[in-house]
Amino acid sequence: MSKIEKIKELAGPLLDRHGCDLVQATLRQEPQGRVLRLMVEKKGSDPLKGSGVNHALCASISRDMETALEAEDFIGDSFVLEVSSPGIERPLTGLVDFERFKGRKASIKTRQNIDHSKLFTGVIRDVDQDCVCVEFTNGTKTEIPFELITKANLVFDSSAFEVKTGEQ
Repeated sequence: MSKIEKIKELAGPLLDRHGCDLVQATLRQEPQGRVLRLMVEKKGSDPLKGSGVNHALCASISRDMETALEAEDFIGDSFVLEVSSPGIERPLTGLVDFERFKGRKASIKTRQNIDHSKLFTGVIRDVDQDCVCVEFTNGTKTEIPFELITKANLVFDSSAFEVKTGEQ
């Protein structure tokens, strides 16, 4: 089991107690040293309305996670732990995310060309075990095999908000 898999396994029950889900976990070597980043959101939250995560919740999760990581002591070297909200353009890290955000605009990068491109921005229309179907503004659709996706995230779309005029 990799370190990141072990971190996710350790974080699961801890985040459940806080009413949160893990969106993404990364452990990277950076110029200032090793950094463990956890992106969390309240269960069932909608990025357009907020993740339900505030500074106090991040601090509480950070304290609990530090205690759990110290007890397990499997990371080794010293590291900095950062806990944050994923933001309005949250990463899409699994099929469950694509399913959850059907009808939303997303940006998807692939490891190889599909129809002469590696970058797609459109509305998620359908999801199955093997691929994600994205519809573009011109009405065309492309099926993107899930195994080829290297990075994906929601794209802020102001048209998702109702615009109120000065009419009474």
